[in-house]
Amino acid sequence: MKNKKDLLGIACSGLCMVHCLALPVFAAVGISSTGLIYLFSESTHFWLNILMISIAVWVFPSGWRVHKSVIPSLLALAGVGLMIMATKVPENDEFYWVMTSGVSFIIGHLINRHLLLIKNIS
Repeated sequence: MKNKKDLLGIACSGLCMVHCLALPVFAAVGISSTGLIYLFSESTHFWLNILMISIAVWVFPSGWRVHKSVIPSLLALAGVGLMIMATKVPENDEFYWVMTSGVSFIIGHLINRHLLLIKNIS
């Protein structure tokens, strides 16, 4: 299960990025429904942030205890900071902050997974 935690983090980060990419497209082409309106709400962003932070708190400290590298945790911390900043910037700029945050999380999870795999092999 240890190595699969990072895969969950990568999947959730990717879903957040897809969410951020898809909603403007839906809005631009005029697709609307009750479900999509909910996806635009601030509470959705709040819960996505809680999910991402929870996964990071679950995954990265346990990885550090095995491989002793702070790089994955620093990337996750940067991802959290960028994600929080995305809620504070003008809506036109939010996309860039969220994408950078997602990439930071994904790279952090990939490095963490790689280091865990190396440590388990040796």
